[in-house]
Amino acid sequence: MEHDSQPNIISFVLRFVRESGDQPEDSRQYRGSIRHIQTDEEFVFTQWEDAINFIQDYVSIENMSIEDQQ
Repeated sequence: MEHDSQPNIISFVLRFVRESGDQPEDSRQYRGSIRHIQTDEEFVFTQWEDAINFIQDYVSIENMSIEDQQ
């Protein structure tokens, strides 16, 4: 029996903001936000690991490798 398999698409939008201010340009901090498109849930982060944790709520990426994506 053939199954019509549709891909399971999970989408995110990432935004990065570089702080402005009196600091030298090379020491300015970044912050980001990530939005899960299907639920419209948004999360603000300052550490990349926190963004990865948010993504893992929707996608199992712990065993993903570059080879899996090709």
